[in-house]
Amino acid sequence: MEFYALIEEWPGECIISFRTLPGCFSKASAPQQAIQQAPQVVADYLRWLKKNDIFFFEDEITSVNVMPKEYLRGVKAGVLFEADRPAPTDQEIDNALNVAATARAQLIDLYDAAPLEQRGVTLAPGTWSLTQQLQHVRHLESYYIACLNEQLPPPPPPVDEADLLRTFVENAMDYETLLRQLTPEQRARVYVHNGEEWTAAKVLRRMTQHLREHYPAMQELARQLGSHA
Repeated sequence: MEFYALIEEWPGECIISFRTLPGCFSKASAPQQAIQQAPQVVADYLRWLKKNDIFFFEDEITSVNVMPKEYLRGVKAGVLFEADRPAPTDQEIDNALNVAATARAQLIDLYDAAPLEQRGVTLAPGTWSLTQQLQHVRHLESYYIACLNEQLPPPPPPVDEADLLRTFVENAMDYETLLRQLTPEQRARVYVHNGEEWTAAKVLRRMTQHLREHYPAMQELARQLGSHA
């Protein structure tokens, strides 16, 4: 099956994503490497969907062919692809929210399983603790949703570590309701904030990607913290 790749490059990094595969991405230092590893990334993602009982396709996919569709180069992440402009369908929103909910649940389970005394620990200067990473995910998810407003609301206030998981879950419930209730006009609209264009499809793409992006690093940190205990 063919999957159309959206290739985003900026100095020292390249990310490939897919409108039809929310939360699936290939990340590397150069476009050639990101493209080369993309078929395996897609295959791994499809296995992740199946393992978590998320089904986008009626038939099982036996072959993966990644086709570059759009290529944009910028000084920062956040470009708007032409593929981000069409309004997402109800099914696309359902797919993205299912991926987001599963990825979020995995982050919550991982964080909740870590001993309280380890959640704020960093293992090296300049690195993030489990708490800092989850705070970052929460903050950026809030920002993505905020981009679907005419004016950016103020960022959410920081929360104490004791309230982090509860707030993370409550925010997610609010976001899901908001995304499902977007009107056809809101789904198709282009919002501009700080010179950057946003659409509902782009928010779904970026939000699901970021939720899945931090899990491996947090999982590895939890493993290292356990070995140091």
